[in-house]
Amino acid sequence: MSGTTIGLRLLFGISFSWVIAQAAENALSRDEAEGRELAAELCALQPAANATNSAVLVVRDSSGRRTLTPLTITTEPGADAAAGWTTTYSARPAAPAPAESLTILQHPNRAPAYIQDGGGRASPEVLPAGKSFIAFAGSDFWLADLGLEFLHWVDQRILPGPRGDPPMVKGRSCKVLESRAPAGAPYSRVVSWVDNEFKSIIQADAYALDGKLLKRFSVGSFKKVGGVWQLKDMEMIDERRDTKTKLEFELQVRER
Repeated sequence: MSGTTIGLRLLFGISFSWVIAQAAENALSRDEAEGRELAAELCALQPAANATNSAVLVVRDSSGRRTLTPLTITTEPGADAAAGWTTTYSARPAAPAPAESLTILQHPNRAPAYIQDGGGRASPEVLPAGKSFIAFAGSDFWLADLGLEFLHWVDQRILPGPRGDPPMVKGRSCKVLESRAPAGAPYSRVVSWVDNEFKSIIQADAYALDGKLLKRFSVGSFKKVGGVWQLKDMEMIDERRDTKTKLEFELQVRER
């Protein structure tokens, strides 16, 4: 075999490898770009008007014992889209446990901040993002879960469906968004199924640092009230602790 033939084969091999590597890089870049775009779109969704909703936190511990905590959820949009909005969860547990509240300050372009009050605190306590992986009102919902903090992480990417088909969850066509956690978080990543039509999260799986499933969030059933479909409940399951919290809504929202 001549030196010219060997050289051409070597050149072809190097060029082909470069094309394959470049294609893989471009595909990853598209996945990341689409993931960041979807995460930003979800972060920008905000309420159009003030609203108050009553609900109940139903917590089941590992022994099967259930605890019910009445909850009021108040949402207040800012003066404009750029101002963000707040959501306040006010829990009223049975005596002797003290009442407590959590206010989440949401903004489309930055991670949420959290204000905790009551629950034995002498004064309101402000927690930044990253310090919010703690339970709210003894439930399986961490502050970061309620604030959808993972949507603000930098590393976002779309995961492909099986055989290139659109992923399906609860009979709904979805996009699958993988959010990779920054250093210091107890999650390694969160995988969310986002409804293609309604742009809402139907299910989200949070993985521990060892790569195993830690928590699973999912929406429950819907009911038509006054001609409008409303969410009846959603739940969070802690796979490690074998506990579950269901948030059950009263399907009557009143604008203030």
